[in-house]
Amino acid sequence: MKSNELVKTGVPGLDKLLGGGLNPGSIVLVSGPTGSGKSTLALQFLVKGAQQYGEPGLFIVIEETRDSTYRNMDFKGWNFAELENSKQLIFLDYPPYEVDQFVSQKSAIGEIVDSMGVERMVVDSIMPVALLFPTEDERKKGFINVIENIRKWKTTTLIVSEEVPAAEGEAPRTPYGIENLVDGWIRMDYAYTRDKRQRRIEVVKMKGKKHLMQRFPVEIGDTGVSVEV
Repeated sequence: MKSNELVKTGVPGLDKLLGGGLNPGSIVLVSGPTGSGKSTLALQFLVKGAQQYGEPGLFIVIEETRDSTYRNMDFKGWNFAELENSKQLIFLDYPPYEVDQFVSQKSAIGEIVDSMGVERMVVDSIMPVALLFPTEDERKKGFINVIENIRKWKTTTLIVSEEVPAAEGEAPRTPYGIENLVDGWIRMDYAYTRDKRQRRIEVVKMKGKKHLMQRFPVEIGDTGVSVEV
């Protein structure tokens, strides 16, 4: 991909919200409550990036295992075995007792990025990393270091995070303030209408981009996530 080309997400409808796609090398937060679809959207970004645009992806999962993740994301056309065999998708998992290695083993991930030509990366999720730091000051410094390291790898990166439930009229936020350190912020949530839960998505911020400033419905079907614009 040329350095000045926007990175297409591979999620139908989402690029329109983003003004065409993501800036290459940007770091974007994907947040929302449990069940909103944020992990599915993030993995789709890697799968479709490899399948449609020939851009290898690295999926860094903390807490979950490779098998359980792939089993829960069994969508039509998402051929994980084929993508892994062709080195278009690399799965790297850190169990809870090894989370500190995600922070300390910077060169290991950097070597994978360089040797495999990784262009897209997902970190799912940031919560176990936050728990490494006992105080708010230490957490902020730790996150700054994590973000700086990711920038060195020059990948277009999605970071998945939970949110703090916001009261009516309050601005949304994550428990860790990482939204202040990233280039963009995509929020997913859901609302109940007539006893039906409707997933929704909005772009809260995207540096250097003119993006749409409203919520849109999201569907998760047989082939993955799509945005109804």
